[in-house]
Amino acid sequence: MLLNQTISGSALRASGLAYWELLKPRVTILLTFLGAASAVIASGADPAQSGRIAVITLAVFLGSGGCNGLTNYLDRALDARMYRTRSRSIPSGRITPAERGLYWCAAWVAGGIILALMVHPLAALAGAVGTLAAVSFRKTEATHFLGGVSSAAPVATGWLAMDPAIGPALLLLCAFVGVWVIHHVWAIMLFYRADYLQAGVGIFPLRSAWRSARPTFLALAAAALVLVAALGFATAQGPVYWVLAGGFALYNIWGTAQIERPSISPATQRRRFKTASYSLLCGLFTALLLTTALTAA
Repeated sequence: MLLNQTISGSALRASGLAYWELLKPRVTILLTFLGAASAVIASGADPAQSGRIAVITLAVFLGSGGCNGLTNYLDRALDARMYRTRSRSIPSGRITPAERGLYWCAAWVAGGIILALMVHPLAALAGAVGTLAAVSFRKTEATHFLGGVSSAAPVATGWLAMDPAIGPALLLLCAFVGVWVIHHVWAIMLFYRADYLQAGVGIFPLRSAWRSARPTFLALAAAALVLVAALGFATAQGPVYWVLAGGFALYNIWGTAQIERPSISPATQRRRFKTASYSLLCGLFTALLLTTALTAA
């Protein structure tokens, strides 16, 4: 009896872990941070709005997790062909049939949109648009542009929940996230080019030599720097913002220059790029949070 209970408990934990992994938890937590930070910034860090911020943060968490899971469900056949992704919950067979994962993720999305609707209809609309963008035209030339829209949705959701006016700050933030996603994901694809190609994926930048693709990557890194500056001027930011956000934007350009640098290993290239890239994304929102808090104080 005790042995059977132990086996049953282990199986339950393994199943729960599989469904949790389906949501891409690290990406979900990152997107939730962006949504929560946007809500705080839009509210002016007003303590009286903490309840609304908590609700919209939960909505972003549910919606982002469910949306990430839906993309895993839609990409399950490709994931099974790629060495990097074949151990994910659905292609590895830990969730079977795959439709169980679909229903699980759809419930998360529905819960997130319903919660957002309770806060403000525009917040729910932003979440719905982001979900639609994420699940459309998977693994085509449009995928990563739509991925930029989807990743900007938590920002718009959090912001519009607190301030339904669509102004320059929100537009620039969403544009920045969109550019960051395209730049980041394209670079990651380059690092795993051989895996993508053997799985039958040949979209840009996989079919291009680094020499011809390099100007595009550097231009995207420069565009992120321009957007950081435009946001700083549009919102009259102080020195804290310029030091942090500007420094991380320059660091991201340096990180981009490490891609396929012949004097260092691919693992070092990947580590340097990812560190610089994530530092820029998190650093920009952290800088905005700090300046908002200082202004409120």
